[in-house]
Amino acid sequence: MFRPVPSLLILLLILLAGCGNKGPVRPLKQQVPAAPKALEVQQKGTRFLVAWDRPRTNQDGSELTNLEGFRVFKMKYDLAQDCPECRDTSVLLLDVDLEYLRDVRRSGERLYLWDDELEPGFGYQYRIVPYNSKGREGELVRLRVPFVYPSTAPEGLVAENHDRMVRLRWQPAIEVRAEVELLGYNLYRREGDESFPFPPVNLGILTEPTFEDYGVENGKTYIYAVRTVARIRGNTVESQLSAAAEARPQAGL
Repeated sequence: MFRPVPSLLILLLILLAGCGNKGPVRPLKQQVPAAPKALEVQQKGTRFLVAWDRPRTNQDGSELTNLEGFRVFKMKYDLAQDCPECRDTSVLLLDVDLEYLRDVRRSGERLYLWDDELEPGFGYQYRIVPYNSKGREGELVRLRVPFVYPSTAPEGLVAENHDRMVRLRWQPAIEVRAEVELLGYNLYRREGDESFPFPPVNLGILTEPTFEDYGVENGKTYIYAVRTVARIRGNTVESQLSAAAEARPQAGL
């Protein structure tokens, strides 16, 4: 004899079947800036160079057309005692307005910020938060880096002029600290009164104290300086810039 299934039991079976393939609830993506890209903190001498790329999309994947700027937060922590993961005591270091850049340099989509308020024995966390023209903040990105004593700058930099080429040489670096692994050198070039650009002339770290620069023009004056590159506490660290050397390539040399 057929017996009808109670309606309450049917409802329970439907609910159980519907819940079988569901995962954790995810927050909905919003139309606020996605996180900045390629955050990097490089120690150059006694300063940090903080660099990041501006995002091109919103969290929901739509095109980001109203990016206003970034808020850069900084946190100092003791390398021996503090637990930076346990708490965030960041303070606002700089509010970067893209229309009126102050203390920030921009090259294409990448922004650069120098920070020289640093102490050995401490680490520093940088947190970059984008915001749009409505003041709404987007996804943040953060990075922690220890500050260490860098290697000494190279000495004896000499520039020799040639036809559409400058040959540079300097004294090999010497490092006596056991925790320091010398990697090589980075060479920088500028023209006139310009500042040295952030990327070096060389594409990869130079392992020998010499370089031939073919990216020059005859009759122009170039200024060169070099930094020692070392691995210290797992981080790649550059020394201060060496004393500068001037070159002016000429035909017939």
